[in-house]
This record gives sequence, C-alpha cells and structure tokens, in this order.
Amino acid sequence: MFRKIRFIVLAVSLAMCMHASAWAQTSAFDELQVAYIFNFAKYVKWPKEGSAIVIGIYGEVKNIGYWTQLLSEKKVRNKPLQLKQIETLTNLDDINIIYVPESGSEDFKLLAAATAGKSILLVTEEDLIKRGAAISFVVEDDRLKFKLKQSALADIGLTATEGLLKLAILK
Repeated sequence: MFRKIRFIVLAVSLAMCMHASAWAQTSAFDELQVAYIFNFAKYVKWPKEGSAIVIGIYGEVKNIGYWTQLLSEKKVRNKPLQLKQIETLTNLDDINIIYVPESGSEDFKLLAAATAGKSILLVTEEDLIKRGAAISFVVEDDRLKFKLKQSALADIGLTATEGLLKLAILK
C-alpha cells in the first residue's frame, strides 16, 4: 500500500512539473513575440507615421497585461507606442502593425482584404505568409523565429532594414 501511494505522489509530481515546464515554454514564446513586434516597429520603415506607433491586436492574446506593461514604456523614433484591441475591421487607418494571434487567424482573409493597399504590417502567430501576412512566427528546433515576405512589405510601401532581413527567414 505504501509503495502504491508513493508511486501516485511521484506520478502527480512529475505531471505537475511537466505542466509547469510546458507553461514556461509557452510563456517564453509569448514574451519573445512581444519583443519581436517591438523590434519590427523599430526596424520597419513606414512611408508616413502619425504621432505614435500603434500596434493593433486582432484576437485574444494570453497575457495582455505583459504586452501593455512592456510596450507602454517604449518609444520608436521618439514616438510612443500604443496598444489597441481591434474589434472591427473598419477605421484601421491609424494602425501601423496588426498582430494576429491564433485566435484571430480564422478571420485572416477578411483582415487582409480590409488592410489591402494600406501601409499596415500584418504579423501572425501562425504561419500565414502564403495567405498574405508580411511576417509570421514559426517555431523551429524549439526556437521562435519569423518568416518575412519582402514582396508583401513592398506591396504596401514598407521597407525592412538590413538587420531585420538578416534575422528573418526570407520568403
């Protein structure tokens, strides 16, 4: 009986450790995505910028508090960063970057149509490069990386710096 209880305690402990490890990895990827998006804002050039760099989120992100905390303190080209939740696909003119987490991916075709011809950088959590995203996150060898489609950037009048291009998986 004692062996059986010890085995159950050990099994539960291992399961909890594995769950915590998986959460830590997911959390680290989420944090890296925010850092990448901040750097996309720094290393992509827009033909015209407003008084702030606006990052819109289309869908639900897991830790919006972290996004707000990190980005509210940052500036790009001496302009504050603003975070905006996108509820509808109208009036997107003030937005520079739209991040589409997995939860917003099913509407990506509508989002791409709503932003067509506008200088809005579409960044996706899923690999949607072939469907019109300019930048998509991918995980390779347990590392978060990103694909960048230069022609998608050029089509909307955006340019990536050489440093950003060196880090990207170019498509």
